[in-house]
Amino acid sequence: MHNKLKFLTDDDYQLLLEKAQITIYQKNTNILEEGLLSTAIYILRKGSARVEHSSLGKGVAISFLFPGDIFGEMSFLEDTPTSATIIAEEEVEVFMLENTTLYSLLVSIPGLSARFYQSIASNLSHRLRETSSLVSSLLNKVSFQTEFHTKRTGYLGQDNIPAELISEVELFKDNLVEIEQSLRANKINSEEAQHSISNACNLIFSSLREYIIQNQEIEKAIGTYFFRETFSIFMLSSLIDSAFRKPQSYAGDSYIDFYIIELLSHNEPEGDGHLGIYIDRWIRSMPSCLALKNRGVIISATIKRLASNWTSDALMPITNLASGSASEILDFYLNHKSPNVYVTCIDMNYRYLSSAANLARKLGFIDFLTFIQDNILLLSQGYHQIDISPQQMIYSVGISNYLQDSELINVLNWIYQHLLPGGTVVLGNFHAANPDRVLLEHILEWHLVYRTAKELENLFAQSKFNSLPVEIHSDDYGVELFVVCTKA
Repeated sequence: MHNKLKFLTDDDYQLLLEKAQITIYQKNTNILEEGLLSTAIYILRKGSARVEHSSLGKGVAISFLFPGDIFGEMSFLEDTPTSATIIAEEEVEVFMLENTTLYSLLVSIPGLSARFYQSIASNLSHRLRETSSLVSSLLNKVSFQTEFHTKRTGYLGQDNIPAELISEVELFKDNLVEIEQSLRANKINSEEAQHSISNACNLIFSSLREYIIQNQEIEKAIGTYFFRETFSIFMLSSLIDSAFRKPQSYAGDSYIDFYIIELLSHNEPEGDGHLGIYIDRWIRSMPSCLALKNRGVIISATIKRLASNWTSDALMPITNLASGSASEILDFYLNHKSPNVYVTCIDMNYRYLSSAANLARKLGFIDFLTFIQDNILLLSQGYHQIDISPQQMIYSVGISNYLQDSELINVLNWIYQHLLPGGTVVLGNFHAANPDRVLLEHILEWHLVYRTAKELENLFAQSKFNSLPVEIHSDDYGVELFVVCTKA
């Protein structure tokens, strides 16, 4: 156990330990509770503990403590309630030095007080430097922020929109007005209306896709024109409206795809007016929506395959990067009665983590999961550190959609360093040939980094995975690619 009170002499440190009481805490037991006045300073002797803050939700770790780490000292210095809860990650042993005993030592032993407070000041200064570095990095690189709510005027080509496209858009609007009038007059039934509206929407987006391919130099002008002309129609759909508005907790943090999955999972088709519910049913049947609902299949299959070959008595370690609500993992636990896997979920959105932790607790899976709030991009760049043991599998279904090439290579290097020999990485990325790309970009303003299989293969080759063979699979809808690579 390393002495973190660096200005204490060996005799000083030994004296503190001799006066301390050794206490054992079992896994998931609170060692120190947030909001209570601590009566002692604690030194972790054996095992590890996690730090949680109530504002982020129960079960969401913000950092970890290891042998030699000290906690409770802020409450001791300021005589104020503790600012976080410390929970045993496993069976731990802790030196607990009562405040009254410590005060007695500080006033009775010459020089001890100065050396002790200098050590505490040094520790706090180190934490402050780490925080300052993190804040600085965040100011320069704020999350995996995509481009939301782009401008809708001033693009080159606004005066050169293909006349054929203009005619088709006008015909599309006329067709929907006619369908709406027929619905009002009860001239068509629900099935006929759905068929007509779905066909009309599919045709107009097919035309938009073709005109953009033929006129790539004015794509933004075409997209802007189409958005203005059709906005009032498509916003009748509840799903399109919600996806376009993107609540700040999602748009500001990153993963709008998780928000769409949440909408698809919990809401039935609905919309405004006579057309809204039909447009909503249409959008829910699009390849991207179907792919997002089913994106956990390849992850579950890979986990099941790796777990079947896992021979250790310990649970197979897995890490899920940018985990969001971790729906595919919770589904995996639901569908496998005795899973021999332990999953660490890392995400920077505490709302996702808190929600997933609460659900895992209700379902009885919490002992198989750890939730950590952190930014994998900053981790990969060395701005922050978390200590996780080498993993048999590390995966992310969507993080690469938000990262430029150089950032993704950094993340791949981080993954490589944290995999066991023979460990597997699975990485999802939206396909450059995604059939719904024009809809996602020009109506929903959902701007991602799309990649081809060859581009993903090249990025792996530029990372520490180097020349290791990769397998690249597409989902059944042509929406997402999944790269699988095993560390030598």
